[in-house]
Amino acid sequence: MVRSDLMTDLARGMRAWWVIGLLAALSALAGVFTLPPIDRDESRYAQATAQMLETGNYIEINYLDEPRNKKPVGIYWLQAAAVALTSDAGDRQIWAYRLPSVLGAILAALATFWAGQRLVGREAAFAGAALLATTVLLGIEGGIAKTDGVLAGVTTLAMAALANARSGDRPGWRTALLFWSAIGLGVLIKGPVTPMVAGMTALTLVAWERKIAWLKPVLVWWGPILAGLIVLPWLVSIQIATDGQFLRDALVGDLGPKLVSGHERHGGLPGYHLLVLPVVFFPATLFLIPGVGRVVAALRGDDNRMAGAARFLIAWAVPTWVLFELLPTKLPHYVLPLYPALALAAGWGLVELGKAAHWQRWAGWALFAIGAGVFAIFLPYVFITYGNNASWDAIRLAQAGFEGGFQLGLDPYAAAWVFGSGALFLALSAATLTTDRLRPGVLALVFAVLSGLGWQVAARSGAFAEAYAVRLADQVRAARAYSETITGLSPEDIVTASSFTEPSLAFSLGSDTVLGESWEVVDFALNRSEPTMLVLDLSRSSSLRALLIFGGVTGVHDDDVFLSPPGEDDTQHLYTDFVLRSDFNPLGICHHTLASGTNYARGTNTVLVILFTRCAPEDTANDPQD
Repeated sequence: MVRSDLMTDLARGMRAWWVIGLLAALSALAGVFTLPPIDRDESRYAQATAQMLETGNYIEINYLDEPRNKKPVGIYWLQAAAVALTSDAGDRQIWAYRLPSVLGAILAALATFWAGQRLVGREAAFAGAALLATTVLLGIEGGIAKTDGVLAGVTTLAMAALANARSGDRPGWRTALLFWSAIGLGVLIKGPVTPMVAGMTALTLVAWERKIAWLKPVLVWWGPILAGLIVLPWLVSIQIATDGQFLRDALVGDLGPKLVSGHERHGGLPGYHLLVLPVVFFPATLFLIPGVGRVVAALRGDDNRMAGAARFLIAWAVPTWVLFELLPTKLPHYVLPLYPALALAAGWGLVELGKAAHWQRWAGWALFAIGAGVFAIFLPYVFITYGNNASWDAIRLAQAGFEGGFQLGLDPYAAAWVFGSGALFLALSAATLTTDRLRPGVLALVFAVLSGLGWQVAARSGAFAEAYAVRLADQVRAARAYSETITGLSPEDIVTASSFTEPSLAFSLGSDTVLGESWEVVDFALNRSEPTMLVLDLSRSSSLRALLIFGGVTGVHDDDVFLSPPGEDDTQHLYTDFVLRSDFNPLGICHHTLASGTNYARGTNTVLVILFTRCAPEDTANDPQD
C-alpha cells in the first residue's frame, strides 16, 4: 500500500472534513463572480427565480410570460433564499444565484468522504473525496445556477446514508432521517434522479447478494412519509395553480422526449459518457484505472468486507451509468451523481497503488495526459477566438456612425492572466505525472488536486471569463446604463424590446424585457409613446442586415414605411423605418450604438443594433445625427 504519515495525518479528525470542504469550495467558486450569466439553462433558472422574488409567487415557475413546467421548485427556492440573504433580485447579480450550487458541490465532496469511510477506509475516502472536489465537472456544475450541483450533493448524501446502513455498525434513526430527507430533497430538485440512483443501487445489491436485511435501518415506516411531506405540499399546490398542467408538461413535454430521442439536439451514441470521462473527470482519472483494478481484485479476494465495498461501488455506478448510456439524450452532467463512486475507487487505487499492474499505471497516466493535453489546446483557443469581438459588420456600422460595440485585438492584461494561469496548470499537470511516476502517494495526490484547481482557475477565471465576444448581454446592459443621459429615464425604468432572445439578456435587463422577432419588437416600439431601447439581432434577419450593413443606414429616405410582418414578397422585410435621420424616422430614433460578439448558444457570430427611441425633446434636439 502507498501510505505515509502525511496521508494519515491529513485524513485524521475534523481537519480532513475542513480540507475537503475547502477544496470543493475553491473549485466551485472559481469563476462564480467573474463569469457572465450563461445561456441557456442557467439564465432561465436565474430569471425564473428573480420573478419569484419580484412577484412573491413561490409556487408557480415562470420564465418571462411563459410557464416553465420542466423541473420541480427546489432549486428556485434555494436560489431565492440565497439572493434574499446576499443580494437583491433587482441587482441581477448572477453570483448570488450560484451559491446553492457551490454548497451542493461541498456537500457532494463531504458526503463522499462519509460514504468512503464506511466502504474503503478513511485514507482512501479522503483521497477520493479530495479528487472529486477538484474534478472538472463537479467544479463547473458547482459554479452554475442550475440543478446539477445541488443534485450531486443530495444524491451523494442519500448514498452515504445507504452505505452507513450497510456498514453493520448499528446505525440509528438518524441514518434513516438523512436518507429519506435526501430522497425528498432530490425529488424536489430534479424529480426521479436521486431515488433512481439509490433504488437501482439497492435493487442491484439485493439481487447480487440475495440479502435484504442490511436495508432494515432505512426501511422505516415513516421514511416515505417524510419524503412525501417534503415534496407533496408544493406538488399539489402547483397542480392546482396550473390546472394539472405542470406534470403534463414535465413528464410529456420534458422527460418523455429525452427518453425517446436526442431532445433539444443533445443526442449521442452509447459510450458518450465514457468518451468524455478523461476530460470531465480530470484529475481523478490518474488513479481511476488502478482503482478499478482494486475493485475487481476485491471481488475475487477473501476479504468479505472489501468485497462488499466493491459490490456497493459497482452497484452505485454501473447500472445507472448503463441506463444513461442507453438514453438517446446525453449531456455530460447526467452521470455526475455517479462520480463519487468512481472517485472512491480512484482513492482506493491511490492508497493501494503498489498492488496495481504496470498496464494499469500506464493507462492512468494516459487518461490524465489526454485530459491535460485537451485543455492545453482548448483554453488558449477559447481565449484567442473569443477574446475580442471585432467583426466586419461591426466595423461597417462603426464607419456609418454607430458608437462603441467592439474591441480590436486581445487585452494584454487578460492575455497575461489567461496564458499565465494556463502555464501554471500545465506545470502542475507535469508535476503530477512526474511525482506519480517517481514517488507515488500523497505527493502525487497533492499535485493532482492542485492541477484540478489550476484548471478551474485557468478556465473559469481565465479563458472563459475573459472571452469578451460571448458577453453580448453584458454589452447591451452597458449600453442601457446611458439611458438616463439619452432619454431621461433611468436604466431600470426604460423598457427594452429585443430580437436577441437569449435568456442571458432577459436576466441581465429584467422581467419587463420584451423578446420577439424583429418586426414584433419594432411594432412594439412604434406603438409606444415612451422611450424604448430597441435591440435588433442582425444574425436573425438577413434582409435587415442587408439594409443596415450594405444598404447604408442613411441611404433610405422613404417615409412610406412598412412596419407589418413580412409577407410573401420577402423584399417587404427591408424595414425602411430604420433610417437614422430624425425627420424621416417614424420611430424617433435619437441614439444608436451596437454590440458585437458570438451567440454561442446558436453557434453564430452576430451584431446587435441598439436604438433608443422617443427620447426627451431636449435630448433629441441636441442629437448630432440630425
